[in-house]
Amino acid sequence: PTAMPGDIRYRDINGDGVIDTEDAVHIGFPETPRIVYGFSGFINYKNWEFNFAFQGSGQRGFFLNPKALSPFTGDDDVPDHAMLKEIYDSHWSENNMADRPFWPRLSVDNIITYNPQEDWYNEDATEVRKSTYFMRSCSFLRCTSLELAYNLPQSIKSKIRMQNVKIFARANNPFLISNFKLWDVELGEDGFNYPIQRTFAVGLNFSF
Repeated sequence: PTAMPGDIRYRDINGDGVIDTEDAVHIGFPETPRIVYGFSGFINYKNWEFNFAFQGSGQRGFFLNPKALSPFTGDDDVPDHAMLKEIYDSHWSENNMADRPFWPRLSVDNIITYNPQEDWYNEDATEVRKSTYFMRSCSFLRCTSLELAYNLPQSIKSKIRMQNVKIFARANNPFLISNFKLWDVELGEDGFNYPIQRTFAVGLNFSF
């Protein structure tokens, strides 16, 4: 297909006038993170207890799957893709000729029709190419759990004839810090996997 204004332009790295695998260079970080870390802690002050746990990764990247995100198109499983708000807010048009919007021009055809280099899931393709246009950094820090608890003082426990009484509030996966905002960064290239649940609980532990 003939290229049109708003389609993705690729850099001719070796200057031979052709965009092909000879223009390939290393870009970004691998999808397997180079840095994986975690830490946790416990604080006890008088009758109060507080514990926390975090995990994260760094120097990791992935590529958005443009074929799966293309609006107005689909496949047998999902006939018509809805338009992401990010695409609606930032796509190339005559009113938005930014050098690098989130999405190139809109079309009723899938994005790979006019940008075949992005069809890196095509099993019949002899060349698999990914560009920096849909490359994203996905370093993150996730709080996996927070818990705050209060132990009733001995004077009260004696009156109610209890050995131990603890009131607590707990949150699992309460927040995530990442520069990637479209979906949970651990869901990968299209966000179609089931997200990690965020749960909250309050409870009471006691023993006679």
